[in-house]
Amino acid sequence: MIIKIVRIVYYFLRKWVLIKIAIIFYPIFSAAALRRVKGYDKKRPRILVIPQFTRIGDLVCATPVFRAIKLAYPDAYLAVLVTNRTAPIIKNNPRVDRIITFKSIDFCSRVLPEVRRERFDWSFNLSASAVGTLVSLYGFIPHRVKLTRRPRPLAEILADCLNTEAVRYEHHTYLPGYYLKMLRSLGIQNPEEVQEVFSTPEGDRKAAEFLRMHSVGEKDLLVGISITANNKIKEWGDEKFAEVTRHLLERYSAKVAILGSKKDEARIDIFLRRFNTNPQMNTNPRIFKAVDFSLEELPSFMKRLNLYIAVDTGPIYIAHALKVPLIDIVGPVDPREQPPKDERSIQVLPGNLPAGGQGIEPSSFVMKRSGNITSHMQALEAISVSAILLAIDKLLRNRY
Repeated sequence: MIIKIVRIVYYFLRKWVLIKIAIIFYPIFSAAALRRVKGYDKKRPRILVIPQFTRIGDLVCATPVFRAIKLAYPDAYLAVLVTNRTAPIIKNNPRVDRIITFKSIDFCSRVLPEVRRERFDWSFNLSASAVGTLVSLYGFIPHRVKLTRRPRPLAEILADCLNTEAVRYEHHTYLPGYYLKMLRSLGIQNPEEVQEVFSTPEGDRKAAEFLRMHSVGEKDLLVGISITANNKIKEWGDEKFAEVTRHLLERYSAKVAILGSKKDEARIDIFLRRFNTNPQMNTNPRIFKAVDFSLEELPSFMKRLNLYIAVDTGPIYIAHALKVPLIDIVGPVDPREQPPKDERSIQVLPGNLPAGGQGIEPSSFVMKRSGNITSHMQALEAISVSAILLAIDKLLRNRY
């Protein structure tokens, strides 16, 4: 824990030093970047996209940018800067030519030299972070386009002036649309907003074998549920999810897969005990856990679902990109900013508190400081089981 704190402090101190150096020597950096413009091939631009580093849902929401670039410039060279944690979700994306992994510990020694060697013509900083600006400037990238916001921290204010173009994001509006607006600098006008996630043949075989082992046939209604979330303050509650699961088992005779990672397995096992038909075997053939799929393999399993139910977390966006019907328990999240919305998706929003009063306002946002834990909990408590059951019936009644 102490080592982690030391690393974080070191990272932020170093970021401030890099910002000061960049401001002082900005003319030199700009001159070095502009020298590269002479050899710029407009039909084959070399482009670096810098999405939000750590959140899976944000990265999936950035995939329309990859698609739009490659459709407009098929011969473009496209690289994406992400962390090792999120990289698997775009590893098999045919639009991406290279993934550069970001680690704060080797930011100066590896990341910046790698970016410089690639000799990029353009960078698109979708994350609105000062780090993306530093990568672009120290990487000698001549065209640096950045998403900006208000309010913002001091480091970001200082770093924003080091970019060549900016697109201002207005809070409480649809963020992926602003990502695509940034591409106007490349001459890409009004591209389609299509999110993409791709599976692999190996993952497809693993998913098919897994479902065969659990006797899930093509005619079965297969529903996926995630009772956990990486951000614990978004979790809705196991008891509520148990009621939803019973509804699916009893009314629709569904097969239900409880999705999660290995670290969630013990909790999922406890959840499954509620549905035992044979206590001696500790099992129910119509409900099972799915915790053995890596992030790279997860799309192979999720694309086989007929319905997915979860709080607003990474897998919701994977399901949406795979065109899986879904129910998003939005909770404290601002529904206008990023959550899926189309004919296959239902957002379940918080209503009034049990004691009455006004509807719950959002307190979790993608580009500004979130509210307190109490606000998050109130929003989740204000979403009833009956609201989820109505959403399930709306999506399934005409199909099953």
